Amino acid sequence: MLSNYLQAKNKSNSANTKPIQLNAKNYLTVSYDLENYHALLTHLNTDPDQRWILFIAPPGKPNFTFLQQSGIHKSRVLTLDANKVKDSLTLLKSTLQSNNYSTVIAWLNQTDIPLQNELQDYCRASQTSCFVYCKQ
Repeated sequence: MLSNYLQAKNKSNSANTKPIQLNAKNYLTVSYDLENYHALLTHLNTDPDQRWILFIAPPGKPNFTFLQQSGIHKSRVLTLDANKVKDSLTLLKSTLQSNNYSTVIAWLNQTDIPLQNELQDYCRASQTSCFVYCKQ
């Protein structure tokens, strides 16, 4: 999954990745490119926040060796498998409200502007970065 970074790095992410500006920091990034994790990896490499990193229902297992080579210690990474998550959106919202995570990454079927605004509010309140990958 994230080991595709080198391939994704060469792709242009401006058309399919939309960071949402909140004050001076991008808290929410919505991407419709399920193969391009460049913005996420750049964020994880530069974010000084040492809280946990949570993957909600990823399409595959994160490559912990690759993450460690990128400077991310595996003890900070939590993964909730897709087959154990019944409602990704509800879990995403409650996770963002918990203030326990530096970054939350989720895969959803879709998102709209009202949902993005709601997620932005949760991100801002908890100062949690959120990356949402959508199928459409």
